[in-house]
Amino acid sequence: MNSLLTLFTNTYLFCAVFGGALFILMFILTLIGIGHDADGCSCCDAVDGDIGSVSVLSLKGMIAFVTFYGLGGLCFKTYGWGGWLLSVGCGAVMMFVTAAVITLVLKLQHSGNIAPESLTGCSGSVYLSIPAARGQGGMATVTLPGSTVQVKAVSDEAIATGCAIVVEEYLGDNLYLVRKSD
Repeated sequence: MNSLLTLFTNTYLFCAVFGGALFILMFILTLIGIGHDADGCSCCDAVDGDIGSVSVLSLKGMIAFVTFYGLGGLCFKTYGWGGWLLSVGCGAVMMFVTAAVITLVLKLQHSGNIAPESLTGCSGSVYLSIPAARGQGGMATVTLPGSTVQVKAVSDEAIATGCAIVVEEYLGDNLYLVRKSD
């Protein structure tokens, strides 16, 4: 039993250095936008320990486990088997923390796409005057909750720059039929 414990204590430094190097490398790659999580194995897809849509058994989670298992082992190696259990606990905690942080970061992502049809009925103002008889060249700024969108606009009547408008219909290719606001 003591030989097994000695084997564990000899692996702590290796895990801390090797895992730490990979941890730092993945952190740098993630910061510059190259890193992605490799959850490609089908055996990890339905793990009960998933947090949201991120698996705790992801590549980043496993590297965090190895790194903090080694660091925890180096700190607690004088406690024998209790130290080994503490090092496994350190690794497990960091694996879950890593999955939780990735989940929180993924919740921050937003595409910002607006469905073109959703502008129908919205109000705004003319940015570039709109010619009569649905002539091309007009632009309008449409107001949405929290943002504005500039779109190509046509109208049946001429509308001058600065006038208030309402979007009546989406005609395709970022082109909208508008009318003067009442």
